[in-house]
Amino acid sequence: MIIDAHVHVYDEGWIPKAFMRGLGQVVAANMARPTGEYPDADALVAGATEQLKDPTGELLIADMDEAGVDVSVIFPVDYALGASEPCSGDSECVPIAEQNRIFSEIAKRHKKRLVHFVAVDPRRRDAVAQLERGVTEQGARGLKLHPTAGFYPDDPACYPLYRKAQELGAIVLFHTGTQPGPMKAKYSRPVFVDSVAADFPDLKIIMAHVGHCWWEEALALAGSKWNLYVDFSGWQRAFPAHADKFYRMLRSALDEIGPWRVMYGTDNPYLKLMMPSKNYIAAVRDAVNRKDHSFSKEELDIIMGGAAARLLKLD
Repeated sequence: MIIDAHVHVYDEGWIPKAFMRGLGQVVAANMARPTGEYPDADALVAGATEQLKDPTGELLIADMDEAGVDVSVIFPVDYALGASEPCSGDSECVPIAEQNRIFSEIAKRHKKRLVHFVAVDPRRRDAVAQLERGVTEQGARGLKLHPTAGFYPDDPACYPLYRKAQELGAIVLFHTGTQPGPMKAKYSRPVFVDSVAADFPDLKIIMAHVGHCWWEEALALAGSKWNLYVDFSGWQRAFPAHADKFYRMLRSALDEIGPWRVMYGTDNPYLKLMMPSKNYIAAVRDAVNRKDHSFSKEELDIIMGGAAARLLKLD
């Protein structure tokens, strides 16, 4: 079984324009490395978003079929970027409560292939109620949090949400690592998740992306907290030029915390424009052929699906 533990579904009005512009600037900067000439970031975004629109999840299912993925975990993101956010719930986007409902409907439409998490900024007045509704009424398996919106995970203001997640048996997934502007990466260092793991030892917590540039910090923390997991989504961006770094990170993760707390993920649909899902899966599977690091087929089977299936309690 292959499980993609980190996937988004995109449609217009679900993501703030400021974030999409920041994403375009990252792509433009990558394209400018050889020449120093920056293409128009807004034009890049406009061209890409038409390819990414997938309000019903049909494109995701087609991509999963092509890549051989059995199940994907989908969730929106609460960017909380509006002028009066996050307290009022107003923004330029579809309200996050409505997005959570939409994602639950997408998951129901493809109930054998998709499971979903809710997303809500902990500072919202109704954050706890949104989480409870998502789990008890909409069937969500967990909660996605994006600290780069402007909060530290260990801020006591966030703790009511963690208490409710622990009570409901919901998994909490944090974005950890860098992020395009206007988001702020200082809030998403793995170290700020450590206190949450210590204060809620029965709460299962995923540090997404293995913290990106802070991957060693993420693994060191997970090595001392049994309830910390990682997914290695988003590493496609580094893979073409630094495959050795990817395999070193993956081997270190297996050595530090074992395969049962390490999960495959893509962060699609954005990253599939850089590396198709089937190619990323092939790259992970090819780890058994590496001469610089040793991987077993059993380890790869676990991280490609076994670990996520156990955490998510999938049959």
